[in-house]
Amino acid sequence: MKKSKKKNVYYYLFDWANSPFSTIVITFVFSSYFTSTIANNKISGTSLWGWTIALSGFFIAIFSPYLGYLADKKKSFSKNFLVFSTLVVVILSSSLWFANENVNVLLFLLIILISNVFFETGQAFYNSQLINFKGEKNYGEFSGKAWASGYLGGIFCLVVILTLFLIPEKSIFNLNEKEYENIRICGPIVGLWFLIFSIPFLTSLKKNYISKQMLSSSNFFNRLKLLKKDKNLIKFFIARMLYTDGLITLFSFGGIYASGTFNFSFNDIIIFGIAINITAALGAYIFGFVEDRIGIKKVILTSLVLLIFICLLILIVNNKVYFWVLGTMIGFFIGSIQSSSRTALVSLSESKNINSLFGLYATSGKITNFLGPLLVATFTAIFESQKAGMATILIFLFLGLFLFNRVKI
Repeated sequence: MKKSKKKNVYYYLFDWANSPFSTIVITFVFSSYFTSTIANNKISGTSLWGWTIALSGFFIAIFSPYLGYLADKKKSFSKNFLVFSTLVVVILSSSLWFANENVNVLLFLLIILISNVFFETGQAFYNSQLINFKGEKNYGEFSGKAWASGYLGGIFCLVVILTLFLIPEKSIFNLNEKEYENIRICGPIVGLWFLIFSIPFLTSLKKNYISKQMLSSSNFFNRLKLLKKDKNLIKFFIARMLYTDGLITLFSFGGIYASGTFNFSFNDIIIFGIAINITAALGAYIFGFVEDRIGIKKVILTSLVLLIFICLLILIVNNKVYFWVLGTMIGFFIGSIQSSSRTALVSLSESKNINSLFGLYATSGKITNFLGPLLVATFTAIFESQKAGMATILIFLFLGLFLFNRVKI
């Protein structure tokens, strides 16, 4: 295997390795498990979960520049932090095995908060590696394949859980369903999955692979000063910041909404998660090629418009089958938006200051990502309705669409 292709595979594998955490712990399984089993009721559970995710987003925005500052001081920090953050997520995910229905609510939410902070800050370092691992591939194709690999990792992990622990009358290891052991085992599985498949990427990193400018606080603020004259880039960063907040929130509450509003069982949620990840993988992969032909802007605008339309329909329908169809369609356009946004920055940068721009990209993506979950949690609590909470996601998608339409690529 050529060196460039091997690097491609290593990059894909890390996406494959880490996606089950966001898919199983944050989005589908443990979010639903918390609201339906650990919390007092689904409304208060939705609010508590939302405030926890919002708080983790706040910490991510605060810590990211400082972590970059440390990376400035010591070259080995970047690699060491990626390894350390991976281990933290592995350990905390595995600890969810002990989260029975009598677990302390605050302790459970603290585990979720800390693991999500380390996961997302680690992702910031990983995303900047796009330029170092792509080899001879076009940015759109490479980014699309990486996102697709991540979604496929989530799919396969969900399939393992479904076939070994949820569908059989007697699950493997003779787990006690009454004590939710067949659900809690998902934590150790996610941890083991992340640990095993992340090794090739982590061991391939060299000290100088991650630019010391990637997330530096000094570079971040210096770059902000330089951007005063580049209104186009400012529009892109703000637009992406807004619609990314909507996407993150949409994913974070997908399983909770399915469980609370449409009474999905854990089996239903797993199958639903598999379906969404399949369509998201297809969206990222297909639009990666489409993007190289029709342009990044058309891909993102089309995906945002259709995503907003589908979300509006989901808030209207009360039929479980309609929700199934519309929910899986959401994944297709989320995958394309996530992949194309990363390559949009490369196009806008014109290969100048790419590392510092990726640092700004990483940090700006976290600045407001606590607002979406915060609004969902607050509106759900005020109106005692999950639909009222989920409707706030549309605000971020509409604003992101409006501003991105004014970006010139």
